[in-house]
Amino acid sequence: MKITAQKLTQDIKKKNFASVYLFYGEEPFIIEKYVQDIIKNALEPGNEDFNLDILYGNEVDGAKIVNIAMSYPMMTDKRVVLVKNIHLLKTASLELLLKYIQNPSKTTCLLLTCAGLSNKHLKEIDKICTSFYAKPLYDNQIPEWIQDYLADKKMTITNEALRLLHASTGNSLQNLSMEIEKILLNIGERERIETADVEAVVGTSKLYNVFELCDSVGFKKLQVSIHILNHLLQLGESPGLIISMLNRHFTRLLITKELNVHKTNEQEMARVLKVHHFFVRNYIRQAGFFNNQQLKKAFTLLLETDELLKSSSQKPSLLLELLLIKLNYII
Repeated sequence: MKITAQKLTQDIKKKNFASVYLFYGEEPFIIEKYVQDIIKNALEPGNEDFNLDILYGNEVDGAKIVNIAMSYPMMTDKRVVLVKNIHLLKTASLELLLKYIQNPSKTTCLLLTCAGLSNKHLKEIDKICTSFYAKPLYDNQIPEWIQDYLADKKMTITNEALRLLHASTGNSLQNLSMEIEKILLNIGERERIETADVEAVVGTSKLYNVFELCDSVGFKKLQVSIHILNHLLQLGESPGLIISMLNRHFTRLLITKELNVHKTNEQEMARVLKVHHFFVRNYIRQAGFFNNQQLKKAFTLLLETDELLKSSSQKPSLLLELLLIKLNYII
């Protein structure tokens, strides 16, 4: 049975635990968080040594897992058994585990994790136990996640610092949490993270990321755009990625222009564009620099440059600079 994040959180708070959980997906940070929350809430402080077992799929077999899971807890009413990476178990072990899951011990909370449902046994386990799929967050969900993460620590972050952190670190929650913790160590007793704090830890300037390049192109700041482009290329940024990000940016500008015609409010725009709401006004302002015909011409220029990058012997820096000039003076 699949369980939602909301229901899982509620059950943990109420200490209403299933006998067997399967956690899988591409976002290990989320999996680890729920696993630790269950352990913390299922076991009384001080009982972990006697009633918590952590096993690994590449080091254990099914018989050992089942034997431990069938053992009674000591001095409490619940035992927790965590088995990580069960996709590394051999077929015979998975079959034995399947049999146990069909009639599990009521005094054990068995937690299973894996990267994905790569074989029929894992898919069968997914069907018969309480399972949770930890999928990566979308771009527009990351800012809110960062704010919530910081709110738990009674911290805030400026919009520009948040954007730089996201742009520099990406969508991996594990990487984001690590960078945030480094920043918090550096800023001492302050309760607000500024752009300079992010730059000091992430090691990148606000000017030198592809998001700022897209914005400078959108605002038709040609000299700034070329300056950022040159630094990105010196830092080893892929010309293909730059084209891809510019293409996505102009797609959002075209959608913004259409939404403006229908007088769509900013919250709805954020939902359609799949961005956080405080980015919307930038898109509205930039869309005002182009008409629909110019925006559509931009895609032709992007496609032509992409083809030249793949087939021409000209330097990528020259082709991309020429692209920025054409986008700036597009008619």
